[in-house]
Amino acid sequence: MSESHGIGALAYESYLDAIGEEADRLGHAAERDPSAPVPSCPGWDAAALLDHVTAVYLRQLERLAAGDAPRDEARGGSARGATAPGTADREALDHAATQLLAALAESGPDAPCWNFTGHDTVARWVARRVALETAVHRVDAERAVGSATPVETELAVDGLDERIHVVLPHMLARAPDATLGGSLCMVCTDADAAVVVDVAGGRVRARRGRGPADAVVVGPASQLLLYSWGRLEPDALELTGDRAVARAWAALPG
Repeated sequence: MSESHGIGALAYESYLDAIGEEADRLGHAAERDPSAPVPSCPGWDAAALLDHVTAVYLRQLERLAAGDAPRDEARGGSARGATAPGTADREALDHAATQLLAALAESGPDAPCWNFTGHDTVARWVARRVALETAVHRVDAERAVGSATPVETELAVDGLDERIHVVLPHMLARAPDATLGGSLCMVCTDADAAVVVDVAGGRVRARRGRGPADAVVVGPASQLLLYSWGRLEPDALELTGDRAVARAWAALPG
C-alpha cells in the first residue's frame, strides 16, 4: 500500500494514461446499450452513467482553472461546455476527457487545485481520484452490458489505499456512529499488498501488512477494490472469520 496516501503511489503520467484508457472503455461499453440498467448504481442506466462521468470531468476542469481559489469559487458554478442532465453521450464523454487530460498535462502534478478533503490540494490528487472513479464506473458500465474485465492490478492496489486513507475518513466525518464491528484484513493475491483495518466511532484505523483480524478477505486487487466500493459481495472472495464484519466493510459510506 502507498505511503503517500493523498496523492498516490503511481507516476502522474500513469494516472493520466488510466483516465484516457478507462474513459474509452467506459464509453465503448455504454454506447452498446445506453438504456441498460446499471445494478451497482440503482436508478441509473448506462446513459446516466455517461452523464455522471462527463459531469465529473467538467467539474474537475473548472476546479483546475480556479487553482487555489477559495473553496466556494472552486467548487460551484456551471462547468465549461457542460451538457444538460441526461444528454451526455459517447462524444460528450470523449470531449470532456480530452479537455481534462490536456488541462492536467499542462498544469503538471503540483498545480494548486481544490478538492473535497481539503488536503493535498494539487492536480496530482485530482488525477488519481478521476482515474480511480473512471475505472470503477467503467466496470459498472461493462457489467451492465455484459462481463467486466479487471482493473489493472497496480491501479487497483492504489485505489484500495485511496479508499481507506482518503475517501473513507472524509465520509465518516458525517457518520460518527459507523462501525465495522471488528477488524478486517484484506490480502491481495496478485500483489505484495495487505492491510488490516477497523472502523469505530466514525474513525478509521489501518496498518499495512497481514495481521490478526476478526475477518479476512483474500483475492485479486481488482476484486478487493470493487468489494471496497460495494461492487462485489464478500462471498465472491476467499473469506474466513466473521462474515458480518466483511459485509459491513462494503456497506460503509462512500
